[in-house]
Amino acid sequence: MMKSLKQTLLICLLIAGINEAATAQLNLPEDEALSKKAQNEHAMFSDSFKFKKTTEARKHLAWLLSNTPEIHESIYINGIKLYQDFAEDESNPKAQVYQDSVMLLYDLRIKYFNNEKDLIDRKASAAYKYYRNRDDKTLDLFNVFERTYELNQKDVGTNNLATYMDVTRKYHKIKPLTKDDILDRYYRVIDAIDYKEQQGGDGETFEKVRAVATKILLEIIDIDCNVIKNDLVPRMRKDPKMTPRVISLSLSQGCTNEPYFEEAAKILMKDKPDYALLRFLAIKAAEKGNMEEAMQYFNRAIEATNDPSKKAQIHYDIAVQHNKVNNKPEARRYAEKAVETDANFKKAYKLIGDLYYSSFNDCKKEESWVSDRAVYWLAYDMYQKAGDQDAMRSAETQFPTISDIFTENREEGQTINVNCWINRSTTIRRRKE
Repeated sequence: MMKSLKQTLLICLLIAGINEAATAQLNLPEDEALSKKAQNEHAMFSDSFKFKKTTEARKHLAWLLSNTPEIHESIYINGIKLYQDFAEDESNPKAQVYQDSVMLLYDLRIKYFNNEKDLIDRKASAAYKYYRNRDDKTLDLFNVFERTYELNQKDVGTNNLATYMDVTRKYHKIKPLTKDDILDRYYRVIDAIDYKEQQGGDGETFEKVRAVATKILLEIIDIDCNVIKNDLVPRMRKDPKMTPRVISLSLSQGCTNEPYFEEAAKILMKDKPDYALLRFLAIKAAEKGNMEEAMQYFNRAIEATNDPSKKAQIHYDIAVQHNKVNNKPEARRYAEKAVETDANFKKAYKLIGDLYYSSFNDCKKEESWVSDRAVYWLAYDMYQKAGDQDAMRSAETQFPTISDIFTENREEGQTINVNCWINRSTTIRRRKE
């Protein structure tokens, strides 16, 4: 009996201690009667919210907001949760009232607890969810997004990246913005995406967000190569941070052949090597006949990636450039490096086959009809490795006939060496007749 009494007393003391601690955390008014009423309302709100008695919870919350709005931040945290379920039910005729209630609770929490920077981003996400289809709330929606970017800048939430462009589009319909105003908001979004990606974010996710933001931008204003040239490039020359914008918009609008794209790529490559852009610069330099500069970019592109298929592509690109100036030995060397780097890079075999196929006039001695046509057997071998049936058939039409082979006292299957620049061996085969 005595033991049970002691346990009861301990429990009562514990509860009292908890209640005292909870009370001490509340910001209560000095008036004793109001203070007791506030404590009771707070407790009733907490309990009714916990047990999902929504009608009672809303009543107690209303009293707290009217009489002691600074009592504790939890009334706003739980109040937002309380109204969210109703606000998101579009079938409810009072859904918009509940949506406005959620937004008001955000505003009051910011007002009384001075934490706008932390809350404005969440408020923006909620505003977009509730207001994006409400024309009467477009201005409010725009303002809250403007504020979150003002306070959070590149730290704005991922949910509020591409949506900012959609909000800008909606606002532009009711209150037209200048082209510069629209572009400035696009830059804010892209800068935030780039920053988050650099911090270790999911590149694939951010690439999708970047694409959506760019798509919306292009739906708001017309951007072509001339706009990029006249509006963006001058800014880029003053501020190198603009360079990625010039690059991305040029890519999306097909402006890669414009002189400014190469200029932008060179600026960007100084500090941020990028495989695709380095490859672009290399090919451009090669097309201008500056193979030394091209090789510098090609080599940097190889260093910029760990992907064997991309490295193989660069070796192949170099092979193509050597082939254009009829340097067949070097073209073959780099094509062979491509397949050494990535065994699945089969089009390099096709290029080698073409090199052999086109060498008939270079290598023929006109001493043996069969020997002169050996380049086509070599070409066929390469086309077979490439899996190119059409090219194989084309090479086969150039094979000697069985009569040609017998006339020269040769046999099918014999090994034959091909000299010239090629220096490779193959086997004698006849043309199918």
